[in-house]
Amino acid sequence: MTTQYEFTSNDFHRVRAMFRSSTGVMLGHHTRDLVYNRMSQRVDATYSRDFSQYLDRVLIGDGNELGEFTRALAAQSGSFFRAQHQFAALREHLKGLHIPGALLWSCAAGTGEEAYSMAMTAHDALNGDVRSVKILATDIDLSALAFAEAGNYPAERLRNVPQHFRQKYFTRLACREEVYQIAPEIRRMISFLPFNLVSSEWVLKGKYDAVFCREVFDHFDPRTQQALVARMAGMLKSGGLLCFGDAEPHLEDQRFEGRGGKVYALKPTFGLLK
Repeated sequence: MTTQYEFTSNDFHRVRAMFRSSTGVMLGHHTRDLVYNRMSQRVDATYSRDFSQYLDRVLIGDGNELGEFTRALAAQSGSFFRAQHQFAALREHLKGLHIPGALLWSCAAGTGEEAYSMAMTAHDALNGDVRSVKILATDIDLSALAFAEAGNYPAERLRNVPQHFRQKYFTRLACREEVYQIAPEIRRMISFLPFNLVSSEWVLKGKYDAVFCREVFDHFDPRTQQALVARMAGMLKSGGLLCFGDAEPHLEDQRFEGRGGKVYALKPTFGLLK
């Protein structure tokens, strides 16, 4: 890794401690490069001399910069239909359900592309009969959730959306150039809520048919990862899907069976225990 600023072990330790204090999330040791890349942008933006000076600034109580610090590390790079094979798996899972309705969760929703991709997949798979389909989309970044809830995206963000979905579920806004709005029937399927995955208590209700936990799992240390998998196993219905990001490690857990492409299904034995 080529570095513009010196990034010492103490700097990395301080970033991890400050982020944990702010969010409850302990970044894993393997996130050092990610932390450097994102934090160096904040060093530049604040005209700080180095990481040490920048972190001092955040620590002494610059509230605005504390928010920027947290958002920079928590931000998810949004993309519609990233890892399309996972949405194909979701589609087949929904079509195979024997009872109407489904409960889905995008647990690191960021600016909403993942949740809307789930909603469009469900709407299309079920031929529009989504009255009993509910999608929960959560994140710790309030500004990202506000953007997501508005449902307006520039044209370049739609590059991975299948053409027939663009025509069916997006409307170009007349008052703004190359900005598209998600269809109301898709927006109504989703509830956007602030939520921290490492909260001591989860107040989420219901049993889920699918949980997407992508591009965030590897932020956590191994102990936290194990705890999250156990919690998610407890929230899934028998046969329910758990999806991780393509870049994240393979899940080795006896409660789940792999379906390929970082898609896992809760084994019936464990589903029946709940």
